[in-house]
Amino acid sequence: MAQKWKRCWVVLKGHTLYWYSHPNDERAAGLINVATYNLESTREQKKKYVFQLCHQTYKPFVFAAETLADLSMWVSHLVTAKTKHTLAQQAVPDKEEDCYSETEAEDPDDEAPRHGSDSARKRLQNTQEKAQLSPGSSPQGSPRPCSPLEPGGEEDLASLARCLRQGGVSLTGQRRVLTQEQCRKSFLRRNRNPHINERVHAVRALQSTLKAKLAELQALEQLLGEAALTSDTFRRWKEEHQELYQELREGWAGQQGQGGAGGQHSPQGEAAEP
Repeated sequence: MAQKWKRCWVVLKGHTLYWYSHPNDERAAGLINVATYNLESTREQKKKYVFQLCHQTYKPFVFAAETLADLSMWVSHLVTAKTKHTLAQQAVPDKEEDCYSETEAEDPDDEAPRHGSDSARKRLQNTQEKAQLSPGSSPQGSPRPCSPLEPGGEEDLASLARCLRQGGVSLTGQRRVLTQEQCRKSFLRRNRNPHINERVHAVRALQSTLKAKLAELQALEQLLGEAALTSDTFRRWKEEHQELYQELREGWAGQQGQGGAGGQHSPQGEAAEP
């Protein structure tokens, strides 16, 4: 059965090669993890400037460029991508899902470049390189001279948020006492003796209560230390510390009730004495 060539558009991002059936497609038709493939030459009689990506287990992917300059450029890019990945990660997993996929979605952390934006469409439309793909066992196509697309703004913001959380800094720039990973690990540490675990839990609860009470004392000190205390200042403080103000009112009402009850019982006690 003769192989039929089909045109496709190819984008190289990192060590992952994506190909699209149309330049305006939002989703890639397939992807190849070039780090798990070997770059070799091939003997193709009908096409010039051909190279292939070979794997020990799976069938090779054969690509045909239209010019010698395109062939040299893509071979250089592929070699550079494989070298960078090898230096960054010594042991590359040799699994099927890490090599080639046509149906499963790309990893969210290494998402395929989207072509819905105007800049991506211009890059695809400005280059008229035609690649061809075999519908048989292995896709065969000509990579187009397109540089890897820069990640979008949302991806940059997501990466920044992850770095902030890992570094123990909140999104507002405030330093956290413990990072999320440290808190998770602290709860995983347990002693084999259940009595020790109960004591540790009690100590942690007391520490949390102590911190909360210290914060309340600081709030009261801030109010009492105000040199020119006005009704507006007190109203703002009350709105900011509603729970503390309610607790103080309940405590004060309880003390007044106990004092009134004691005053009522004292004359009866004196009258009962002989």
